[in-house]
Amino acid sequence: MLLGSCASYGPYHANTASEPLNSVRGPSDGRYKFAFIEFGDQGSALDTSQRAAAINVIRQAQRPLLFVYIHGWMNNANSGDVCRFEHFIDMVSRLPEVIQGKINVIGVYIAWRGKDLSIPGLNLLTFWNRKLTGGSMAAQNSCLAAINELALAAREPGRKVHHCVLMGHSFGGLVLSNTISHSILDVSSTGARNASPWDMAVLFNPADDAIGTRQLVSELDYLYKYDPTRGAYVGRTPGADQGVVMKEDHPLLIVLQSENDMATGAFFPIGQSLANTVNLHYHWDKVPVPGSGGQKISEGEFQTHTPGNDRYLVNFHVVPLGAATAPAGLNPYENRAFEANIRQNVRGRTFLTSEKNDGHEKQFCRGPDYNPSETRPQTGNEDWQSWQFVYTGNARVPCWIVRVPKEIIWGHGGLWSDNSVAMFGALYRMYFPLNAEGQATSSQRASIPRAPDTRRLNQDKLH
Repeated sequence: MLLGSCASYGPYHANTASEPLNSVRGPSDGRYKFAFIEFGDQGSALDTSQRAAAINVIRQAQRPLLFVYIHGWMNNANSGDVCRFEHFIDMVSRLPEVIQGKINVIGVYIAWRGKDLSIPGLNLLTFWNRKLTGGSMAAQNSCLAAINELALAAREPGRKVHHCVLMGHSFGGLVLSNTISHSILDVSSTGARNASPWDMAVLFNPADDAIGTRQLVSELDYLYKYDPTRGAYVGRTPGADQGVVMKEDHPLLIVLQSENDMATGAFFPIGQSLANTVNLHYHWDKVPVPGSGGQKISEGEFQTHTPGNDRYLVNFHVVPLGAATAPAGLNPYENRAFEANIRQNVRGRTFLTSEKNDGHEKQFCRGPDYNPSETRPQTGNEDWQSWQFVYTGNARVPCWIVRVPKEIIWGHGGLWSDNSVAMFGALYRMYFPLNAEGQATSSQRASIPRAPDTRRLNQDKLH
């Protein structure tokens, strides 16, 4: 019985001689393409032709807008998360700027066995097993290689437009953050730091301990100082790379953490503490708190908390500004706040939401199949609100760790709610602002400075 309740090892979307493009799908009008790349428990690709098929789709696009998503716990390549991500891709493909600009919208769903057991109740016991699997994926080479190759394909010479956005949820956030953190800080043979081939990376409720994130934030604090006069992060490096500037609204990584996520906020610390007791792990080194001016605390603080639930790392909050009015001229269907945030540039880091976060989206996407011909009606219960991303303390570096109210992201799995997607739309527009003609500007690869002079670094931190 237990063996029969195990989720399939896949691949669910294998390419065969008779169906060489089974891993790629999309509507008949071609407004978007959707591809799968599936990995096993040890981080190995289950069907190498899937990556080749996805890359071929990207290379055929003249104006690729690429979204790469890694799902989380309780999901796989045959769960409702597939439908929810594809619905998001479809929404993007219907935007006026996308249609008018003839943008090629592409979604790549990176799948793994986040769902190990299918028996309700017993599946909760897979949390730690699946966490270890996510860590194994991130530690191996295949996932990073796939992400890099997808992003580089979108940037091949001759592209009129090219954007690449990475997204990860729960253990998918663990995989994504651990995979790309090393790439963010990578150094070339010349001593200069490499620029990542993707443009934007966002984690939703990542289910990983905060040790790696603390180290990443510390490294970024070592490389950058914040300049309030320019509203930018400036490289500390003397010489050729001194003064490298990165706009504050273009961080290298964004972590979005729901304030009422019980999985990472309550159960995660309990589980980590229990595991430490069982493993007789009582001694912890004291490590510096990034941006604190020398304060050191037990590293156990970061091992028992996720990044978005650690008070020493959270540096942004989404704060309410009150009731708002719907802008004129929005399409009379689906998520209108998403369109409102996308169609104009973000000012003062403010954005809109339009719905009561009551879970009305759950009536859709009960399985993996998505119908691109179906248009979801309005809820008839709009509640327009205005919000703002506000810096609230801790290290001010190009890694935003943001606490998000439950009215926007409800709980651990609320990333696909209408309000969460609307917020994501504002972040997307912050990265890719519109020009005077109403077209998204070309993305600029982030420039990472060389390692700074230690003496100067210490002088900076004393002032």
